[in-house]
Order: sequence, then C-alpha cells, then structure tokens
Amino acid sequence: MDALAVQRQIRENASYLQDYYSDLKSWEKDIAKKEAAITGGAKKPAPRVRNAVAVNVRGSADSVSITHPLSRLQSPAHEAPTKAPPANHVYDKGYKKWESFDVEAALKEIDEPTPKTPEVAPLPAHVQRKSVPKAAPKPTSAASREVLEKEDGNTHFKAGEYMAAVKCYTRSLGYNPRNPVVLSNRAMAHLKLKEYLKAEQDTTLALQYDPVHVKSLARRATARNALGKHRLALRDAEAALALEPLNKTLQAQLKTTREAVKLAVKRASAHSVPVAIDIAPQEIVAAAPTSHEPVVVDIPTTAAAPPLQTRSIAPPKVKVKVPEKAPTTSYEFGRVWKSFRFAEEVLTLRRRYLDLVPVAALPKLFKDAIESDLLVEIVHALGTRVDASAVAFLEGLARVPRFDMVVRFLSNDERSAVATVLAEAEAVLQTSLPSLKAAYGI
Repeated sequence: MDALAVQRQIRENASYLQDYYSDLKSWEKDIAKKEAAITGGAKKPAPRVRNAVAVNVRGSADSVSITHPLSRLQSPAHEAPTKAPPANHVYDKGYKKWESFDVEAALKEIDEPTPKTPEVAPLPAHVQRKSVPKAAPKPTSAASREVLEKEDGNTHFKAGEYMAAVKCYTRSLGYNPRNPVVLSNRAMAHLKLKEYLKAEQDTTLALQYDPVHVKSLARRATARNALGKHRLALRDAEAALALEPLNKTLQAQLKTTREAVKLAVKRASAHSVPVAIDIAPQEIVAAAPTSHEPVVVDIPTTAAAPPLQTRSIAPPKVKVKVPEKAPTTSYEFGRVWKSFRFAEEVLTLRRRYLDLVPVAALPKLFKDAIESDLLVEIVHALGTRVDASAVAFLEGLARVPRFDMVVRFLSNDERSAVATVLAEAEAVLQTSLPSLKAAYGI
C-alpha cells in the first residue's frame, strides 16, 4: 500500500505542477499583451518652442528690431535671412501708441502653450526593465517539453516513422520517466519495428505505474505472443478484456491467443519427451558399485495432453459513489474516472459523472492532458444514454486543445465506436451533425 500511495502522490504532484506551469504561461501572455497595449502608442514629441520674440533697440535715428535666436531655428536653412519688420507697437516717437500697448496681453500670448493631444504617460523605468518578452522561442518548463516531445512522437508514428517516434518518446520520458501513456506508446512503436522484447519491457514498466492501463495490457499480450509466451499473453488479454468487456479488438485478441495456446499444446504433445532416470547402484547388474550414471529413456507420448484450463481474472466488484461536485482539475477527473473500473455498473456511473461536468469548462479542465484511450472511454459512457446533452459534451471535447492530434491517433475500431454513437445521436435528434463528424475524423 505504501508503494501505491507514493505513486499516487507522485502523479498528483506532477499534475499540479503541470497546471501551475500552464497558468504561469497564460499569465505571461496576458502581461505581454498589456505591455504591448501601453507601449504601442506613438512616441511623445518634444515640446514646441515658444513664439518668436522681437526685441527692439531704440537708437537715436531709427528703431532696430532684433529677432529672437530661437525663431531662427524654426525657419528653413536654405531660405535667405530677411530683415524682420519693426514691431507695430513700438515706435521711436509713438509715445501715445506705447501707452495704449497691453503688456499683460502680449506676455500671455507669448507664454500661452500650443494645444496638444492627450498622450499616454510612459511606463516608469523600473517597470520597463522588468518587461516580459512577448513570445518565448521555446518552452522552458519540463512539463511543456514532455508534452511536445510526446506529440512529436505521435506525429512520427502516424507518418510511419517508428524509429523517430521511439526517439521522441524517449526524450519525453527523460522529463517524466513514470508516464505510463508514453511508455505504452513507445512499446507500440517497438512492436511496429518487431522489437518485441523491448515492447514487453516498456509495457511491463507502464503497468507498474498504472496496473489497469488497458492498452499496455493488450500490447504486452501482443509482444508475448510474438515471443512465444502464449500463457502469459493469455493472462494479459483476459485482464484487458475484464476491464473493457465491450472492446471488440480485445475480444479478437483473446480468441487469437487462446488458439495459439491450444496450438502450442498440440505441438508439444506430438514430440517425444526425453526423461532422465537416476538408478541406484544396487539396481544395476554387471556395473561397478560406484557407477552412478543417469539413464535416458525415450518415452513416446501418443495420447494428446488434456486441454489447458484457463481461469479468467475478474477484478473484484466494489461499490463506488459518484461525487456530488464537478472536478476542477484533470488529475481529479482521472482519479475518479479510474475508480469506476471495478464497479458493477461502470458505464452507468461514468455517465452520471459526466453529467456533473459543465461543457463550457472542458477546455480548461483537460487542457492538453486528454488521451485517446480516455476519449474512447468517454464516448462509450455517453453511448449508454444518447441525447442532446451527449452531443453537447462531444462538441465541448472537440474544443479541447490539441484535440485533432488525439483524434488522428485513434485506431479503426475506436473510430468506428465514435461513429456508432454519432449515428445514434443523429437518429435520436433527427438531424445531421456534419461538423461534429468532421471534428472526430469521420
């Protein structure tokens, strides 16, 4: 029990860490958008120079008007300098006009600033130094790298590049060596490469971390059949079918494995079996007292051996209650979902559990943690009661990130199971669902 508790705690910590990195990445994107909105405006222009001021110097003969030096900077350099006209309000002998000159109004006109459009104040210096980059070239978190490498492996596997898929899965396991899904996927790639011993090792390791992973049981049965271990393969096939009794692929695999076991028994009974008998010295006549050599007697076996009796491995039935609250994380959903496997009414309990999950919360709940086997199990549960809520749930699953990659990795039997549920939904609702079929690759 201690080992199982430690494994469960490790998976829970890994799930929480992945959720934390996803939230941190979303926060960085929001901060980058806000910063771009603040700093994206036009630069603040320099303040305009005050109006030119004419300084008049009264001489004895005539008045002289001298232009302010700053007003020269505003005039183009190629224009020839012109003599500024004398000010209208200052004359050498016009004392009466000088008395009527409004000094306050002139100063107010000079000091009056040019109207400006409102501008956004720039960020402080300490904020600009701590700005967040808009787009990172590569994800830095181990959880993100693990998911990306796994998806690259799925892409290579779909393209038939099994060796490249093995390398990608191996890099993904470098970030999380306890991921049973990646181990099972690498085992499938080994099966395609006919590396059956490596496939058996990967599936065995995956079942250590998740003893009820159906695909690992089925793939280990395939590897053991190829290695001639038909009895062990029969155990795996029976255990997988006990977990998913409606899976047609597992039913066919169990039938093939039983035939292989019977054929192996017949082949063994058709050959003679050498038996080594150790005879005591006193039973040997004309032999030395110290002679103690084994005698090999060839006993032909003509009668066929009795057929091998197989025993089904049925998991214990337990009573499981459906939680009252909807799950908030993918780890919580997976933990409760797996607990229904040993219940008497698996599909009914799972269907009731799906009714608790809001359809709008599916993208946030699963994020990029949904797998093809979980998707198929959800479809089987929805098939127990096909109605408008089931169709809405399927549409919500199609909005989960990287859903198209998961659909591409479905097998033909799994895809046919999805098509059956969608066809039943069209018959119940009396309408066609072309967009939903396209989303599920049907």
